[in-house]
Amino acid sequence: MRGLWEEARTRDALDGDLDPLIERAAAAAVKEAGLEGRFAELERARLCRLAREWLEVERKRGGFEVVSLEERREIGVSNLAFSGRIDRMDRLPDGSHLLIDYKTGSRLSPRMWLDARPDEPQLPLYAVSAKEEIGAVAFARLKTGEMRFMGFSREDGLVPGVNAAKSWQGLLESWKRELESLAQGFAAGDARVDPKRGLATCRNCDLHTLCRVYERHSPLSLDGRGAGGEGEPEDRV
Repeated sequence: MRGLWEEARTRDALDGDLDPLIERAAAAAVKEAGLEGRFAELERARLCRLAREWLEVERKRGGFEVVSLEERREIGVSNLAFSGRIDRMDRLPDGSHLLIDYKTGSRLSPRMWLDARPDEPQLPLYAVSAKEEIGAVAFARLKTGEMRFMGFSREDGLVPGVNAAKSWQGLLESWKRELESLAQGFAAGDARVDPKRGLATCRNCDLHTLCRVYERHSPLSLDGRGAGGEGEPEDRV
């Protein structure tokens, strides 16, 4: 995606023959990954198919200009400082900006940003700390047969598939409050054993031997109505 948009930059550029651009971007990505031989050929062909399918999604948009790609930024939240990287930022026709995070997984939903301790909080974090005026945030799902934008915007029609928030300013303010609360807790050394979804939260963690979670939850029941399951009273509360 970086290679494509380093050359294309605007919506108008998508109206021409894109095959040479796609081939160059795919070849550069394969070379950067250090692939060779037959495997490199297969990966290049796969990337070309993905790019062609994705650019059909982009063609359905109104005018836009890509203003940054994989830009690194220093971000401050409460008394913590982070180094982040924004996959992509577009300038929209109304002068506001769209933040984009590329994802290949299928278990994605903007609703994961609405709970306490939001999952995948990068875009909300970038949105509340950006110096630019942000008008929309969206996942770009790069998955064959399921390619689309998903997110929230301040009004309908800014990006296909991105829904207008009931209150855009209210959403930004709620993200800011929640992220600042999390940052303050982290800085204060809050180490309570309180996984968001019980042991389901812990399944992909590599630090089991160092964690105290099993002092509260039985390791014998990862599913069903036992510890960490959906029937856990703590989860319902």
